[in-house]
Amino acid sequence: MSGPTSEVKPLRYAEDLDLVDRAVNGDVAAVRDFQETYRPMLERVLMSRAVDRLQAEDLVADIIAECFGAGKNGQTRPLIEKFEGRSSLSTWMIRITWNRWLDLKRRDKFRGELPSYDDDDRSGDQFDRVAGVNPDDELLDSDLSELMGRAIREAFDSLGPDVLLMMKLSYLHGVSQAIIARMWQCDQTRVSRLLTAAREQVAAVTMQRIREADSSLKLEWEDFQKLCAAGLDL
Repeated sequence: MSGPTSEVKPLRYAEDLDLVDRAVNGDVAAVRDFQETYRPMLERVLMSRAVDRLQAEDLVADIIAECFGAGKNGQTRPLIEKFEGRSSLSTWMIRITWNRWLDLKRRDKFRGELPSYDDDDRSGDQFDRVAGVNPDDELLDSDLSELMGRAIREAFDSLGPDVLLMMKLSYLHGVSQAIIARMWQCDQTRVSRLLTAAREQVAAVTMQRIREADSSLKLEWEDFQKLCAAGLDL
């Protein structure tokens, strides 16, 4: 009798890792796919946050160049070699791009005017002090924010009234599934199944609406959740 075998789960972002690996190794088609996918997406994310088009294009061009070996501050290692697949490539690239934009804004603020402090403590790094003054950490706004907000509202509208009420009781008000089961006079297992199915439906409908509105926006449900946490106001 053979021993038990364990199922090997595929990497969640194996396709992204494969694209990165092929691009780093000079696959012309992979490099083209990467640029055609991420250059316009990153520019849209910046412009959705009121970044000037030319500034967005210049910054994204610099980052794309770093991805394939130009390097920052004289480094020669391609930026995308650092991608490890812990999140989707789109989330990873958006985070790098937005952080780079924040760095530029903070440096501009540093060059323009240093803040004064009552204690006049000069022991710390002045750039760090400027960077900590009212940082603008919102990631999304404008059209992209409106699109994502509309998509998830339509997803919740797709739920039946009973299931929607169950979700509100469970996730907004912290009512236990056991109590909800007693309210609906059903088994707790049924409540659990309904809530799980509702979460899956919300995710599926949300992403379907986003892709219908903008098929070039390469987002997954996990990306959507992270971007909401980063500043989307629904």
